[in-house]
Amino acid sequence: MPYVFYPPGVKVIAVRMTLEGKSRDVIRKALGFQISNQSFNRWRELYKQTRRFIQNPEEYEHLGRPRTLSSEDCTFMLQLVRNEPGLFLDEIREKLYDATGTLLSVESVHENLVNNLSITLKKAETLNSQKCLLKKYRYVAQMSFYPANYLVFTDESAICDRALLRTHARSPCGTPAARYIVRQNPERFGILPAISINGIIALTVRVDTYTGIKFEHFLKWLLLPRMNKYPGPNSVLVCDNARYIEAICDEFGVLVIYLPPYCPELNPIELCFANLKSHLRRTQALSVTTQPEWLICRACVKVMTACLCRKLYRHCGYLVPSLNRPTTPRPC
Repeated sequence: MPYVFYPPGVKVIAVRMTLEGKSRDVIRKALGFQISNQSFNRWRELYKQTRRFIQNPEEYEHLGRPRTLSSEDCTFMLQLVRNEPGLFLDEIREKLYDATGTLLSVESVHENLVNNLSITLKKAETLNSQKCLLKKYRYVAQMSFYPANYLVFTDESAICDRALLRTHARSPCGTPAARYIVRQNPERFGILPAISINGIIALTVRVDTYTGIKFEHFLKWLLLPRMNKYPGPNSVLVCDNARYIEAICDEFGVLVIYLPPYCPELNPIELCFANLKSHLRRTQALSVTTQPEWLICRACVKVMTACLCRKLYRHCGYLVPSLNRPTTPRPC
């Protein structure tokens, strides 16, 4: 007979009626359950031995293969992975044996991590140990007073053709996949944009990276003339810590706010760079073009749209107003 679940109250009443001398057919009819004879015998025997109607779950017999790790071993492995998440399986195996005396194979360590502890291997996110959460939350509290249309973000990034090669390729089963470098000595381009909630405000691309003097020139002649005095739209410049730009921003009446160190998740332009490089990696246009600066500028305008900037502002936690789109009346 297949397993049938009976509520605890049914078991109690069935055993008591049995002790009172009621027949099993009467009990079945009174309770509305087709209780098997094996169940009657098992419940009554349990009551005779333990004076309980329901067995303690801790006394159940465990079916199947017993686990290779005890609760203490599982606790140790969880704490070990929490403290050192980058350990290899053989290193976890050695540390487990040294601490608890439990010796497992590498395959068993992997099986216990995945199936019993729900710990899987994934690409690790790189975090800086000098990141200060106090400065981050202080910045978040400060920015809660500024509307998103006030904020302009700027930062620089580097683009190199070799770094934009596609990382995966296809080949027949059992054979390696290859990728080819078109330019042996590709140039390194520096890109310096500034974005608002409505898209790109200023942009410059050049060979090599940007120095402090070049960044100051970009602010004075390209970005700040296109911003407004504070308070107002596009009147707050948010960038990395660069104290020497405060005097220039004061001349234009622009407020400067510095990002907390090592917090790229608060800068939407960092996500713009990721989308830009993904676009260039997909098109592979830098490998064949003869005008890379113009191509990068065109890709920036195509990728860093107002729609994307609005989404990234909201993703980073800034106060983005909702769009009041006109609704068309439905036909009757």
